[in-house]
This record gives sequence, C-alpha cells and structure tokens, in this order.
Amino acid sequence: MIQTLIQLPIGFIIGLSGSLIPGPLLAYTMAKSPDYGARTGPLAVVGHVLVELVILSLISLGLGVILQASTFQAGFGLFGGVMLVLLGFDGISKLRKNPSPSKMVATKHHPVLGGILYSTILNPTVIFWWATIGVATIMEAYLVASLAGVVLWLVGHFLSDLIWFSLVSLSVVKGKKVIGVRGYRAILSFCTLLLFVLGVYFLFKYGQLLF
Repeated sequence: MIQTLIQLPIGFIIGLSGSLIPGPLLAYTMAKSPDYGARTGPLAVVGHVLVELVILSLISLGLGVILQASTFQAGFGLFGGVMLVLLGFDGISKLRKNPSPSKMVATKHHPVLGGILYSTILNPTVIFWWATIGVATIMEAYLVASLAGVVLWLVGHFLSDLIWFSLVSLSVVKGKKVIGVRGYRAILSFCTLLLFVLGVYFLFKYGQLLF
C-alpha cells in the first residue's frame, strides 16, 4: 500500500524537476499571462497534458521505438529549433515596431492551443523526455505498484505542471500592476529572447545527431 501511495509524490517531484527548467512553455505562459490572466497557466497545462496523454498512448502502442530513433529526433528537433528561432526573430521585430507588445505572434493563440504547440513542434524535448526518462520512470512505478502506481505517478506528474504554471501566471498577473507597461515589455522581451536562445540550442543539440 505504501509503495503504491508513494508513487504520487515521486511523480510530482520528477514532473516538477522538468517543469522548473526554463523552456518554451514557460516563456509562452509568462508572455500570455498579462493579456489572458491567471487562468493562462491552468489552460496551457490542459493542452500540455493532452499532448502527454497522446504520447503515452503512442508509446503503449509500441511507437516508442520510433520516438527514440536518432533520425526522428534529429528531424523533429531541428524543425522545432527553426520554428523557435523564427518566432524569436518575429517577436523581436514586433516589439521594436509595435508600441502594443501584446500582439506578438508567439502569444496570439488560446492558452490550450498554446499549451499544445509549445509541447510539440515548438518544444520537441517534451516528446523525447517521455520516450526516454518518462518511459523508464513510469515502468518503475508499474513494476513496484502495478497499474495503481502508474495512475498515482501520472496524477503527481500532472499536478506538478498545474501548480507550477498556475503560480507562474498568477505571479505575472499580480506583478503587472506593479511593473507597468515598461515592465510588461521587459517580460515579453525576455520571453521572446528565451524562445530564440532555445531555438538555437535545439539546432545545435539535434543537429549533432546527424553527424
């Protein structure tokens, strides 16, 4: 019984260790929150969780081998890197020309759709994390506590995403009243630059798989 229940905090800690690392979804949530409010984080997590459930379904159907293939990872990773670099360039251009920075292309989507986009083509590491670390840890939960352990592990994992990104969006919304327009532009500038830097990082990281 204890081995089963402990899978919930294990899933939470493993999930939180991934959520806390700065990535495209974090940048999107921060940039979107001043415009859409504190619900940005929870809604983005809905899209993120939908993607993770699809990935888990594909892995259970035996497609995890494809997701682990270096050729697939290189192609998908490079595509994601290019898209992030383009979004970064476009966002920087809009911030320089447009006095109303809330119209950045990177934040024009509904948070649920944003959560999906920034967990797939704009964030290839989500898919590869599940194909490697995710599979290993969730299999351990199954071996230790069977199906009930897997369910609790997943609940803990999803809760870590929900709590973290909810706190991020809430903090940005509360802080907007204090930082004003300049602070808002600074947040968007940081998020846009982060997308660009992550895009370059993905290009180098997954480009190496081809050589």
